[in-house]
Amino acid sequence: MNITSKFQISAYYLLSVIVLCVFAFRSFDTHLMDSGFFLVLLVALPFVLLRIIREKLEALVVINQRAIDQSKRQLLLDLVLFGVAAIAIVVLQIVFQESTLLLSMKIFIWTMIIGYFASIDSALHRVRKCFSQQEAKTELQEKTVSIAHRLNIFLSLTVLFVAIAVALSAYSYMSISADTLVNKTVDVRQNFLVDTLFILGIVVSLTTRVIFSYSLNVQNLFGRQMDILRKVQRGDFNDNIPVLTRDEFGIIAQQTNKMIEELRDKDKIQKTLERIVSPDIMNKLLNGNAAALKQGEEHEIAILFCDLRKFTTYAENTPPEEVIFFLNAYFTKIADVVAEHNGIVNKFMGDAILAVFGVGRETGYVEQAVDAAWDILQHSNSARMRDGTTFDIGIGVHKGRAAAGTIGSVDRFEYTFIGDAVNTASRLDGLSKRLNHKIIISGDVYEFLSHNMKSRFVNFGKQNIRGKSVALQVYGAAPRTTERHRNVVGFQGKQQAGELF
Repeated sequence: MNITSKFQISAYYLLSVIVLCVFAFRSFDTHLMDSGFFLVLLVALPFVLLRIIREKLEALVVINQRAIDQSKRQLLLDLVLFGVAAIAIVVLQIVFQESTLLLSMKIFIWTMIIGYFASIDSALHRVRKCFSQQEAKTELQEKTVSIAHRLNIFLSLTVLFVAIAVALSAYSYMSISADTLVNKTVDVRQNFLVDTLFILGIVVSLTTRVIFSYSLNVQNLFGRQMDILRKVQRGDFNDNIPVLTRDEFGIIAQQTNKMIEELRDKDKIQKTLERIVSPDIMNKLLNGNAAALKQGEEHEIAILFCDLRKFTTYAENTPPEEVIFFLNAYFTKIADVVAEHNGIVNKFMGDAILAVFGVGRETGYVEQAVDAAWDILQHSNSARMRDGTTFDIGIGVHKGRAAAGTIGSVDRFEYTFIGDAVNTASRLDGLSKRLNHKIIISGDVYEFLSHNMKSRFVNFGKQNIRGKSVALQVYGAAPRTTERHRNVVGFQGKQQAGELF
């Protein structure tokens, strides 16, 4: 419990002692006036003991609970403690001071009046403390109570307390004996007016304090909401608004959190789609334009097909979890390479990938596809099998028209590129093994390359491609070698993804 909380409840305890002593001294009981110090001691002792007990009980029944439950528990705890204090003071006054029943009633009522306001203020303070807590999302499963209903209860009880206090004060003056009036020359009307103003002053002051405390909570709530909404506006969806009350503010916080969660999911989907499809297609998928996507669209693109050689042997001799870990690390790096060259990975197929370049672009995408092929080749040389040998790789690059759209059932589908150009890129990848070069491109791709890039390739002339009736002009680069590099450390289980490349 922080210093502010300690000072706040201590101030209410001190106020209770002062108010109770004032009303006791104004009871015109000569016995009480003569033993003033003892009276103060009897009134203050229960509050001193409760101050010590409260700190331990608060840690036990309040602080360790959910944030949304803490304010309610704080309210009940302080109400119970003030009730205990009221009973203890009444008993002590009756036993040691032989107080009258009327004075005992006034002590009990005023202890509970101050306790009522103190408990509300303490609960509101507990809500402010919980604003800093970052706990799991809270759902308002219980019935909520409107702010208007709570305000009506608060104002009704406040008026009731004032009426009871004034009535007790009036009754106490009506019960003063004639001798007291004569001997003490008590002006009943004047003293009753002073008591009434004192009562109103205390109640109005405590009511103002509670309203001020509530306004601080509202300010903190809207301030926190504005801060989080500004973060959402900047694309940061990591924070949630704490749901701390079961009223309209709690509902607003809960609905705002649901909105943030939906935006977070949409942002996650969007970032995933950015690596798979073009921005134009991504917007259509997110906006639910399924009919247009099913019809398909034709694009002039460059297609890169890449797969690993000797991977089947590796998978047969390696634990499955290690294979999955390796593929995830390998594909993560390859996908980054493709993205760096403005391409998108359309499919992961076992140990192979299908990447496309040029969707939504008019120039430069063919060279970007070939540049990506070289970078993929460079990074793949860092992947090692257990015996230290590198994975062999095959890459085929072709340019042509392909249809893009969603394919599948009503409930489950995927966005993909299909057509002769895609099949040809796959065949060129397979042709790389027969021609003994790791990168094979078609003549259509070669025509769009710069002179420096063309110089890297060897002309293999026209080659028969499986599934095509006409031979295709192809070029190759990066000849294969049979040297087995055993001087490197092999891939050993679950390393960090960044250590593979």
